[in-house]
Amino acid sequence: MNSNDLFISLFKDYDNYREKNYNSDFISHSQLTELISVMQTKNLFRVEKLGESIDGKEIFSIVFGKGETKILAWTQMHGDEPTATAALFDLFNFFTSSDQFDDLRKNLLGKITFHFIPMLNPDGAEMYTRENAFNIDLNRDALRLQSYESIILWDYAEKFEPEFCFNLHDQNSYYTSGRTNNASAISLLAPPMNHVKSINYIREQSMQVICRIKEVLSLFIPQNIARYKDDYEPRAFGDNFTKKGISTILIESGYYKNDFKKDFIRKLNFIALLSAFNSIAEKGYENIDHKKYFDIPENEELLFDLLLRNLILNYNGRKFKIDIGINREKKWNKESQSFYFKSKIADLGDLSTYYGIEEYDLTGYQVIPDNKLAVDEPADMKIFFNGELSKKVSNGFITDLSK
Repeated sequence: MNSNDLFISLFKDYDNYREKNYNSDFISHSQLTELISVMQTKNLFRVEKLGESIDGKEIFSIVFGKGETKILAWTQMHGDEPTATAALFDLFNFFTSSDQFDDLRKNLLGKITFHFIPMLNPDGAEMYTRENAFNIDLNRDALRLQSYESIILWDYAEKFEPEFCFNLHDQNSYYTSGRTNNASAISLLAPPMNHVKSINYIREQSMQVICRIKEVLSLFIPQNIARYKDDYEPRAFGDNFTKKGISTILIESGYYKNDFKKDFIRKLNFIALLSAFNSIAEKGYENIDHKKYFDIPENEELLFDLLLRNLILNYNGRKFKIDIGINREKKWNKESQSFYFKSKIADLGDLSTYYGIEEYDLTGYQVIPDNKLAVDEPADMKIFFNGELSKKVSNGFITDLSK
């Protein structure tokens, strides 16, 4: 079985390893600790408590494998970005299984020692916020190291000196692969070490591994892979780890059509990480021209959740042709333990260079200001979809000019 066939087979068999106790879009700290308690009973894993968050929640490392090459990966540095945390536990299930992929497991475990920190920001995860308990973005704390969580990550990397780091995030749904309407399902970055974005041996290795990830993911989502913008951020961990001599790969989990809970994106994470680990174990990345990294289309922020095109707006006796871009913000209701969506007009005017995840051509309709638009209760954007748009027209949200 060649390498690409291997990952096609893994893709087909993914459900055998999917951790059923985790949703892809929200994981509580108590759920995490329950599964870690189960993992401590398995001989493969070495679980260590690294410390506690600002609010006293435990942060763990999970170590396994006996290889010389050391890899460090962490998730949920931003608390509202849980996709990769779920994918890591899918990986743990994969490594404790036995089936047709035993040769792959044996090879990875023999050549690599894995160090994983799932849920670096448990306080933010519990509140479903980007920041930690006192509103610090951990990925802007690599210099001052003010937060306990930041210190834990930095000290851990200094102690074990990994050759490769995987910084696992979620990005919003508004990014596209280049200047297209293809949503960025996965974005990849080899973080720079300075403002001029120098490329040394360390960063080159990151680019080569990313190229291999892109090759494998192209088997499944050829139009939905992007390169994250590589502006240097001196306060970020990835940029500082690259500067320290650690080849670092950023993976951003984005959006794929109709995958609102990000289950498919989670599956892509599983495949992306295994393809990277296999390339590192086999040193196959060394044969890849790192310049191919720049052939990956760059992320562009060109999507709205809902785009209404070609409306007429009356103002001071004049008629203006406008488009309206509407986005929805996902909110976590701690009391009900459920999500709701808060929608807002993100932009209006000439939006002809943008695209909508959902969009309508409303030529012949005009916008009428209406107090009914001011609603306080949580509302899902689906109110505009599934045939509801015509009801909004008749109720005065939008008026048909032809009548």
